[in-house]
Amino acid sequence: MNSTNAFSNFTTDIKYALDATTIIAITDCKGEIIYVNDKFCTISKYTREELIGQDHRILNSGHHHKQFFHTMYKTILKGIVWTGEIKNKSKDGTYYWVHTTIVPFLDKHGKPYQYISIRTDITDRKATEENLKNTLKVLANTNKELADIKHALDASSILAITDNKGIITYVNDTFCEISKYSREELIGRSHSILNSSYHQPSFFKDMWKKIGKGNIWKGEVKNVTKDGKEYWVDTTIVPFLNDKGKPYQYVAIRKDISDRKKVEEMILRSEKLALIGELAAGVAHEIRNPLTSLRGYTEFLKDETIEEEKQQYFDILLDEIERIDFIVDEFMLLAKPKILKFNQKNLISILNHTITFLKTEAKYKRVVITTDFNSDEIIVECDENQLKQVFLNLVKNAIEAMPTGGNLYIRVRQNKKTVSIDFQDEGVGIPKEKLQHLGEPFYSTKEYGNGLGLMVCFKIIHDHKGTIFVDSEVNHGTTFTITIPNL
Repeated sequence: MNSTNAFSNFTTDIKYALDATTIIAITDCKGEIIYVNDKFCTISKYTREELIGQDHRILNSGHHHKQFFHTMYKTILKGIVWTGEIKNKSKDGTYYWVHTTIVPFLDKHGKPYQYISIRTDITDRKATEENLKNTLKVLANTNKELADIKHALDASSILAITDNKGIITYVNDTFCEISKYSREELIGRSHSILNSSYHQPSFFKDMWKKIGKGNIWKGEVKNVTKDGKEYWVDTTIVPFLNDKGKPYQYVAIRKDISDRKKVEEMILRSEKLALIGELAAGVAHEIRNPLTSLRGYTEFLKDETIEEEKQQYFDILLDEIERIDFIVDEFMLLAKPKILKFNQKNLISILNHTITFLKTEAKYKRVVITTDFNSDEIIVECDENQLKQVFLNLVKNAIEAMPTGGNLYIRVRQNKKTVSIDFQDEGVGIPKEKLQHLGEPFYSTKEYGNGLGLMVCFKIIHDHKGTIFVDSEVNHGTTFTITIPNL
């Protein structure tokens, strides 16, 4: 075989290989199609007769800008090979992508006399790229949505994540703010660090039993901060399950409901007051009449008895009768509360009058009363005598809470809506388990107290549309804070 035949056979083999694998077209120098192979016809859906004599605009999909083709023609007119990706449109309107290489063939003057376009179908690859692009876009949107949700939760909720053993792995800023612990102090610990001892062990046992089975748990939990303050949270714990259906972590979403619990407590106390009032109406009247007879006959017998030894017993009897009478008076106040006469009064004057009245007793008990009023006049709408009764009760309680003496601080603060009065002593304090019962009838922290005094105080302040909050720590004193509306 001579070299000419060998070259001819080689050229034929290359053309066969290209025709079998590649989309080929040849155009003249004006861009008019003069040859297409079978694969070109197959992908474009046009026959060879429909393509010959046409230019490539017959395949224009409208996807590319005019500048795209302008740059391409500018390149090949200079005799430079151009490579790019083109989206075409077939005869039946379907779109397809081709990776295109256009090779200019130059005459002896260096000018193109024809162009050979070698194309590869990349429609599947472009579809994959588009799907990936859309997927990434969805993921980006999802991540943004997740980030937005996290931001919203962080701004409004107390968030914590624990592992399957209950060890904290994440807390948000709101968690740190309400618990008073830093993130470093919480990570690696369990929620027992917040245990207020309010709930029974069975409470948490039932909670763990439920979430351990992969069920969501909801409930109200009373926690304690690092500095010993108690707070309530409405809690939802969501278990995250592995492919075996076992929890591998828990996400706890909490809302601070301390204010709501205080309101509920006030409502409950009001209901108890109403109930006690009904009871008092019956009991007080039944006691008052025979009590008057007892006092009269006891005094008569005392006067008739000559022996000094027996006189002391009558004195004890009369003291106890006076004590019963005092309790009946407080019952009567609950049963038939006085009609409140609201007037605009100077709160500072009422406080100063109360302090003056008890100054001698305070001095005798070695109690120093310090005031911080920031103003000589704060006008409020109130029943002066009723408020005075509350202040007298709280100051006397504070004095009695300091048997060895101490300081009583009385502070007044006001804003646009409310006036707050603090009575802070340095006394023996009140245990946490007893705080929640203050103001209940017949519950007292004093040895001989009956609890009605504080109950009356709570009722008076409630009638003034105000609140009383108590904060105390054993051996560190107690603070009663009264808040009433400001004019």
